[in-house]
Amino acid sequence: MSYYLFEQEGKSRSDAEARALETLGVDAADVEFEELTVSRGLMRLVKREPVVLRVRPVNDLEAEVHAKGVLMTVINKLGIDANILQVGERDDNLYVEIGSEDSGFLIGKHGRTLDAIQFLVNLIVNTRTRSGRRIMVDVEQYRERRERSLKRLASRMAERVAKSGRPILLNYMNPYERRIIHLALEEDSRVYTESDGNGVYKRVRVIPTERKKGGGGRRNSGDGRGRDENRIPEERMPDAEPARDRYTGNDEPVDLQEDDPLHPDYDPSKAPEFDEEGEVNGNR
Repeated sequence: MSYYLFEQEGKSRSDAEARALETLGVDAADVEFEELTVSRGLMRLVKREPVVLRVRPVNDLEAEVHAKGVLMTVINKLGIDANILQVGERDDNLYVEIGSEDSGFLIGKHGRTLDAIQFLVNLIVNTRTRSGRRIMVDVEQYRERRERSLKRLASRMAERVAKSGRPILLNYMNPYERRIIHLALEEDSRVYTESDGNGVYKRVRVIPTERKKGGGGRRNSGDGRGRDENRIPEERMPDAEPARDRYTGNDEPVDLQEDDPLHPDYDPSKAPEFDEEGEVNGNR
């Protein structure tokens, strides 16, 4: 199956072409169009069937053009109306943010649907362009709100670990979210962090610094790939809190509000706005 950038529907061929070029931000000379609609002569005019075009690149295009086209095609195939809000750079990644009335569906529980869409877009685009550039997909600033919530969670857990002297195991997170936790606590001398588990989704363990065997050693940061000698073996942590709570792995659940993306009943479409300090500013 040959690669195509985008699939666009329109009232007519010229309407579909214009809308496709506007969405992708390219010139007509950079692409070619293939009409998928089967012509039915007079019956097509009577029923006013929409024209569906596939857009294929004929020139080398920037990675952001491929990202926009593939992302919007994936979302359209899900039967969801969406539009691109912005494209830019964030943390050395190509950042693409979209808006939709069905934002909650696109994000999914704990952002898992959004992660899946992002993985698919990266796979398709990088297989085609070979750019090796990571694409971050966001829906109405969900990842920014999630980052704020994770930083607040990291701060609360650091306080708790420092007071109790016992490690805390957080819930499963993707690499991007784990990195937020690691970096948020990197400069906190009271605790250090380690990633725990295998696969894409791992858990972050927050451990009191005083329990680091032998002292010194490199503090874990980034995605938690610290030196093995700094890791506390599980069997030597009999007083570590058991992994029962679905968010922190603790017996005692963390007090989460319904507007927190980590809450099980969190509805992204009703998320509040935050001010510069991360405080709730009012409902959207």
